[in-house]
Amino acid sequence: MTGLPSGTITFLATDIQGSTDLWERYRGLMPSVLDRHDDLLREAFESRGGHVFKNTGDGLFTAFAAAPPAVAAALAAQRALGSTEWPVPEPVRVRMAIHSGSAETRGGDYFGPPVNRVARILSAGHGGQILLSQSVERLASRQFPEGAALRDLGLRSLKDLTEPERLFQLVTADLPADFPPLKTLDARPHNLPAQTTPLIGRVREVEDVRGLIQEDAVRLVTLLGPGGTGKTRLGLQVAAELIDDYRDGVWLVNLAPVHDPQVLAATILKVWGESPGGDASAQEALEAYLRGRELLLVLDNFEQVVEAAPVVSRVLRAAAGVNVLITSQAALRIEGEHEYPVAPLALPGPRESDPDRLVLNDAVSLFVSRARAVQPSFALSRDNAGAIVSITRQLDGLPLAIELAAARIKLFTPGAMLARLERQFDFLTTGGRDRPDRHRTLKGAIDWSYALLGDEERKVFERMAVFDGGFTLEAAETVLTTPDEGLDVLEALSSLIDKSLLRQVATAEDEPRFERLRTIYAFATVKLEASGEADVWRRRHAEYFADLAEGTEPGSGPDVGTGARLRRLEHEYENLRAAMSYALNAGAARLAVRLAQALPALWFTRGMIEEGASWLERVLELGDRLSDLDRAIALNLHGRLAQIRGDNSPEVVHRFEESLELFRQTGHTPGIARALMNLGNVRSRAGDYAGARRLFEESRELYQEVKDPVGVGSALLNLGDVCWAENDEPCATRYFEEARRLAGAGGYRIGYAFSIQYLGRMALQAGDLDRAAGLFAECREIFESLNARPGLAWTILCQAGIAGERGDLAGARRLLLDGLERFDELRYSPGISEALLGCGLLAAREERAVDAARLLGAAERLREGAALSRSPLERGFERKAADLASAALGPDAFERERAAGRALPVAEALALARGGEALQPARPVPEPATLPTA
Repeated sequence: MTGLPSGTITFLATDIQGSTDLWERYRGLMPSVLDRHDDLLREAFESRGGHVFKNTGDGLFTAFAAAPPAVAAALAAQRALGSTEWPVPEPVRVRMAIHSGSAETRGGDYFGPPVNRVARILSAGHGGQILLSQSVERLASRQFPEGAALRDLGLRSLKDLTEPERLFQLVTADLPADFPPLKTLDARPHNLPAQTTPLIGRVREVEDVRGLIQEDAVRLVTLLGPGGTGKTRLGLQVAAELIDDYRDGVWLVNLAPVHDPQVLAATILKVWGESPGGDASAQEALEAYLRGRELLLVLDNFEQVVEAAPVVSRVLRAAAGVNVLITSQAALRIEGEHEYPVAPLALPGPRESDPDRLVLNDAVSLFVSRARAVQPSFALSRDNAGAIVSITRQLDGLPLAIELAAARIKLFTPGAMLARLERQFDFLTTGGRDRPDRHRTLKGAIDWSYALLGDEERKVFERMAVFDGGFTLEAAETVLTTPDEGLDVLEALSSLIDKSLLRQVATAEDEPRFERLRTIYAFATVKLEASGEADVWRRRHAEYFADLAEGTEPGSGPDVGTGARLRRLEHEYENLRAAMSYALNAGAARLAVRLAQALPALWFTRGMIEEGASWLERVLELGDRLSDLDRAIALNLHGRLAQIRGDNSPEVVHRFEESLELFRQTGHTPGIARALMNLGNVRSRAGDYAGARRLFEESRELYQEVKDPVGVGSALLNLGDVCWAENDEPCATRYFEEARRLAGAGGYRIGYAFSIQYLGRMALQAGDLDRAAGLFAECREIFESLNARPGLAWTILCQAGIAGERGDLAGARRLLLDGLERFDELRYSPGISEALLGCGLLAAREERAVDAARLLGAAERLREGAALSRSPLERGFERKAADLASAALGPDAFERERAAGRALPVAEALALARGGEALQPARPVPEPATLPTA
């Protein structure tokens, strides 16, 4: 074919909707249908300058030198199709798509992203519909056919997973204009990430795996292969292709950062924002969530947790509508597993040198595509074809290895690249040249990229293995060199990005952040350990992140309690975990305590109490390596975390007392003040308000002595709480107002929010609902801005109390369940207890007396088990609920039902609070006429 358009080309793609069904029903008539179809389309296209370069059987691909004639041709074709009488007894509907871009011609065909893109746009449409990309809309907008207009269908995510495309529908008065929703990723729920580059090749593999999963008897498919074969990208594409098959969508779970098989079920649940509730295990919660749903679950990098394979088995048995697609370097070896080995890309023949044929080879196409990404002028030619063939064969067709090699094209011609590979590296096994060692091949590709680095780049590459989960430029420049060394870290990082050994990712804060592939991270780790300097750089890493964490500790600076600082800790939490692990494994007790002492700023606000307690237990296991002061700090912190969770056991009290003694021995005034505060909370929960007040007053004086306004504010809040518990409202108000003033002056937003929350609770108790509502709205805004999860949950329960007092039972229910879910997710007994109490009052107001009594009993049991005190507000709400339920049931029946509630497992109490069916009385309640008279 001659005269094919070049430069910016407009592609028009078509196919017949439902052609498979038409062939099954009208097999004898379809050949004449296709002949008529082809004649009509070719006439419409070729008469307007179109070049039909591909016939797909039931559709055509046509190239135009400009966009306006392509739009006119599509419109003319649809009109011709609509006015034709067909030999089959139903209309033949053809969908059309138009897209513009630059593509490469080979052998009368076009290759490149625009051709793939127009095919994807076509697959999103319906018979009779004409879809245009934004590039066509821009090129053709000034020369539209008369009477035609565009309907903006919005930004749509196509199933090639690359960047979303803004699509338009061509509409005219004489053609159908209303069609079902586009068949794009947006049509179903999913969390599939967009890809920066298109999938090269793998057409057969995508079709095979998709067909396998669609078989009724197949529930579990595992994509198997060594690192670097492209299992993840293949799995994502298959998932995108299948999204229309699942009512509840497709969901990706990235297991790369997960190393503990025990947390697999909980990790999967987090994809939907779910977590175990009550007494339920993560596995039980996962099965309950998936039961009745129809979805595809994609578990990526399963080799990290292969021992957790039974979790998958249980999911498949519990949820009949769930299919699972796994990528792994090891098979799960469980019943029902269908293994699909993912081989490297098909290789070209060793003597192949014709570019027209090589462009059809996936390995060569991948090399060319990635080379052009770093050097746009690069092209496959007869001069370089032989070298590229040899490179792809040397690299055994491994996608990652090919991509790393192609990224070097700015440094070497293909011939020079090949010579370097052949001279320095053996990519084959010793057992035979036709049996490549895939792992060794991948390592060789990375090793080769590493060998191209200069001395400074190598140092940065090796040392950045200390980071886990990515890192910022500031962290890299601080950790990866010393002031005396003068290493240009920024320049080295830029070079590593260019050489595909590092990638920069966008963040919400617009701060440069860097990540690596796990295979490259593992390679760098080996190099770092071999250097003999691993301990030096891991210690610098741990010290840097200890400094970072201490920057969020109360009293450390003007930005204390700000959302930005806490978000920074969240972003760096994998690094903080790595720092803590290093300190503990190295026996660096002081460093471990520094991290443990600083991290509660995150643990408290984000509700990560259990993990914090686990770290502190490991710190205490350092035993004699801890100084008396460090042991006191760890004991006090561990006890405080337990206390927050509702644990007031003798063991917790003993830890406070031991830490207080050690703080006194070492003369550490802030520690003495904190230990006294914690012991005061113990006394307050036990109802010893006088003893608690003495301890809080002593703590406040010590905090004033060391000029710690945050500590003073905490003591004031506790003193106010004691006064309120003793019904001395004026005293409580003075303390809470002073705490608010102090926190406001110091910019401590968390302390300010808790002080106004206390004031709001007092206003609610006094019936001043408008003032309470204003205070709660203010503190909720602060907690939300800081993502302070426990504080936010408490505030939501307070707002539920206002709604209930105002008679807005629907609003109260919504807020109560919101707060309950938040506390249940945090597994926080004090909050769950108060939420159950609120639900009990709501049930009483809704005249569900049995439910109310049982919820009050369940709340009472939780509160007693955690040795929790009650504020006057809670006591008042409990009395209201009890009075209403007791009046409805009678005193004896009420007590029976409350006792039944005390016996309820937490999971059942939560289910009742969430709106389970009204319970039947534990024993028949006598009719009013049979009740004994006074």
